[in-house]
Amino acid sequence: MPDSKSPKLLIVEDEPALQLLLKAGLVKAGYEVATAGNGRLGVEQFAEQSPALILMDVSMPEMDGFEACRQIRELERHTNTPILMLTGSDDYDSIQAAFESGATDFITKPINLPLLQQRIRYALRDSAREQELLRIQNLQTSASRIAGLAFWQYEADEDRFVWSDDAASMLGWEEEMPASLLQALVMAHEDDRQRITLAFQEALTAGVRFDLEVRVGSCDQYRLLKIIGERELEAKRISGALQDVTRQRRLEGQAEYLAHHDGITGLPNRRLFLHSLEEQLQQELEQMAVGVMVVELNRFQQLIDICGLDGVEQLLRLITGQLRAIQDDATFCAYLGSGCFAFHRLLDRSDLSRIEISSEQWLKSLDRPWILDGREIFINFSAGIVISTLHCNDPHMMLSAATQTAHQVRVKGAISAQLAACGEDVMTGRLSLEADLRRAIENSEFNLVYQPQLHLASNTIRGVEALVRWNRPDHGPVSPVQFIPIMEEMGLIHELGRWILIEACRQQLDWDQAGMPLRMGINLSPAQFMQADLYDQVEQALKTTGVKPEMIKLEITESLAMHDPASSIKLLERFKALGVKLAIDDFGIGFSSLEYLLRFPLDTLKIDRAFVTDITKGRNDRAIVRALTSLCHEMELTTIAEGVEDQRQCDYLDAIGVNEIQGYLISRPLPPEELFMFAQGFRDK
Repeated sequence: MPDSKSPKLLIVEDEPALQLLLKAGLVKAGYEVATAGNGRLGVEQFAEQSPALILMDVSMPEMDGFEACRQIRELERHTNTPILMLTGSDDYDSIQAAFESGATDFITKPINLPLLQQRIRYALRDSAREQELLRIQNLQTSASRIAGLAFWQYEADEDRFVWSDDAASMLGWEEEMPASLLQALVMAHEDDRQRITLAFQEALTAGVRFDLEVRVGSCDQYRLLKIIGERELEAKRISGALQDVTRQRRLEGQAEYLAHHDGITGLPNRRLFLHSLEEQLQQELEQMAVGVMVVELNRFQQLIDICGLDGVEQLLRLITGQLRAIQDDATFCAYLGSGCFAFHRLLDRSDLSRIEISSEQWLKSLDRPWILDGREIFINFSAGIVISTLHCNDPHMMLSAATQTAHQVRVKGAISAQLAACGEDVMTGRLSLEADLRRAIENSEFNLVYQPQLHLASNTIRGVEALVRWNRPDHGPVSPVQFIPIMEEMGLIHELGRWILIEACRQQLDWDQAGMPLRMGINLSPAQFMQADLYDQVEQALKTTGVKPEMIKLEITESLAMHDPASSIKLLERFKALGVKLAIDDFGIGFSSLEYLLRFPLDTLKIDRAFVTDITKGRNDRAIVRALTSLCHEMELTTIAEGVEDQRQCDYLDAIGVNEIQGYLISRPLPPEELFMFAQGFRDK
């Protein structure tokens, strides 16, 4: 029976009698039913009614069912309402056209109401993913039914076939059916003739039932026939059936292809990648290793938000084309979904020292503008690489290690690659690290260090950036790049972020009361920024410590702010009203829109180290930094350049008007006492 909530169905049918019959039957079955008399009205009704399922006639005035189906799919975009096509034609082309227009299923006229109700119940139960699979399965089933069966008898004494009257029409043959076994053998492919002869002989002499698939016709245009035969009680007669399974086998081949390939890119999917990787690992030679690389489009969800699903699909096809162009025969490339591509190939063990650099160079062709709807888009890619060893040769483990590393790579440029660790000892080490991180929270094992920021015009330390550190018991210091992503996965980052807020505010107040009023920069992680109570946490930290709000600067990354610009603006405006300062960190490496940059209530823009590193060598980097600095001057924003490591970089940044710098040229991050003495030394000069 239908669901008790009475799903609403929409019948789009131009024949009043059939429309009335269908509506009466479905209302009686417990459904709520709306109707439309042609495709155009059907599209309008869909937009107004949002039905759970649509019954769509094919042939209608004004707009046929195919076009109506296509327009409905365009309207709904992210949903997948089941659409059952009602057609009086059961030929393959009509069915294929129905599925290509977006239909979920089809049923032929005259309508069998119980069968229709069963199809409706099944469609309503299915998820969008299951419906897509059902569409392929129905395509195969339809081809089998359309093919039909021809029945025959073979009289051995007379070497004569007797065919059912509709044999030729059921098979769709224009030629005459063979009258004798000899004629049948002549029609068959020469490589199949012996099999047919032996099958008939075994059936006649030993009563063996046979089931063969043989080819008929030329090599380039043959048909595939399924022949089933069995001897009757009379020893000289065989009865059987013949079916043209050419289309069915081709469709099965297509389904097999789809089961192992991605529908958007056409590349092998995860299943086929793992199978291929396993085969290569089994064939690994003594002096060779197997390398696996996962390449991830950074901020993939943001790309979807900006470009839409259609735009991202187009982008994936463009990237696939670029990868195919650089891929050699020894490299296996696959698409894993969610913006991740994977590769594997044999590598010479004597030449693995520069694997990260060589991988970045190999993928350098991806560092270019991608044109979507007439606009240029630049994308950052991060890559995780793993090399097989004696203890790391499981395909699932290798792919997992490479994928995790791709997630954690800090983007240094357009393409950033990092070698992954892999093996059971690594997995065990991960579990141990997670356990120690939980204890670190409980035992307050984290501490803050502070990187000074030099004000170029006055040559004084005006502010600092708070950075978290962890000295793991019995192991020593652990990089934040390693433990922060794990804490985000474990859900511990919220508690750590709250502690950092309070500790940084407390430290700023201590320096302020000691006569060293340094502005405190505090980074907000993506997980923190998404917390509903973040504003309350900041407000509480200010009240608890008594720090002056204007001495606190909250730093968020560019990509984080652009994930949901409208919501980000509202939250930042609340912080602004609270009195704290606001900065955009790592600016220039994402997808920022100047429209939103102008609307963000910012005080500071931090120029990412990716542009500073080669600023004295690269013309493009200099042009970008000059443009950003000029823009900030016009907007009355403070600029801070990160990653300054030599005097030439400092001099250039000073010359173009950058306000402040931070980096190892000034100082490494320092503990509170050392930072105080360091800043005092600048003030006393």
